Amino acid sequence: MKPSHSRFRRLPSRLQRYLRSRLTSQPAEQQREQWLDALVAATPDDDALINQEADAALRARILAGIQARTQPVARLRRLWPALRVAAVLVPLLLLGAVAWWRSLPGELHYATGVGEQREIVLPDSSHVWLRPRSELTCATRFGAVRAVQLCGEAFFAVTKSPRQPFVVRTGKVAVKVLGTSFLVKAYPQLLATTVLVRTGRVQVARQDTVLGVLHPHDQLVYTSNNQKHTLTHNEYTDALPTGQLLTFAQASLPEILLLLENYYPVRFQVRPEVPAVALSGTLDPKLSADQITDVLNVLLQRHHLRITKVSATTYRVE
Repeated sequence: MKPSHSRFRRLPSRLQRYLRSRLTSQPAEQQREQWLDALVAATPDDDALINQEADAALRARILAGIQARTQPVARLRRLWPALRVAAVLVPLLLLGAVAWWRSLPGELHYATGVGEQREIVLPDSSHVWLRPRSELTCATRFGAVRAVQLCGEAFFAVTKSPRQPFVVRTGKVAVKVLGTSFLVKAYPQLLATTVLVRTGRVQVARQDTVLGVLHPHDQLVYTSNNQKHTLTHNEYTDALPTGQLLTFAQASLPEILLLLENYYPVRFQVRPEVPAVALSGTLDPKLSADQITDVLNVLLQRHHLRITKVSATTYRVE
């Protein structure tokens, strides 16, 4: 391997000064031999240089890989303040959403089965006595109007609130009061809807048409098939709402039979040719279904009708 001047330039400064001093003080041939020996001793061979270059290139690649792998960590550190803010805000937003959802008005639903009666206290402290096989729905919080939906029969004792009218909506009429007590009978199986007032004043309307304003002991019956209504006087209101007797005044036969089906686990079959009748009377629900039908047969004799037992739970009117 031959030395070159470029490699001489890469020699350490002390070695360069040493060589210059020796070249100037010794004979030319001797100085040349010593210079070559020193140059060879101080200069690495080609393999060493190649290994150094390879090591440098390897270190550069490793450094680049480390920088590439650690770059996301740097971004994560820059995002850390924002993540801390989000960790605080997200729970607060969730709590706010839950509070807003709970503030929305929900719905209350009450129902009774056969022979079951239930006393209910509404959000405005009004009391409702729900009759058998009836349903009542209202909001958990009343707004400007205290509205309830009734399917069946119920007696209401409404808390007075002049600025918040109380409205009972059925499938056929709406009963509006401010503070009073009254009975509403609105079974979907019946053509007639009955409103009976015990105390106070009640307004009954069909859509935008006022059918009547009722006072104590007034009874209004609205019939949906002919859209007619009648206003009569009823003295049975004194027994409401805690009276246990089944009282009816000038009630139709389908209404009486439905009343019995609500209080007893029985069914009545009525032939289409059975004439319309209106009956008044009082029945004791403590009696058995057979005893009740015996009492009704006495009332139906003058109409030439009779109730006959077909099975353990079925009766036929003929």
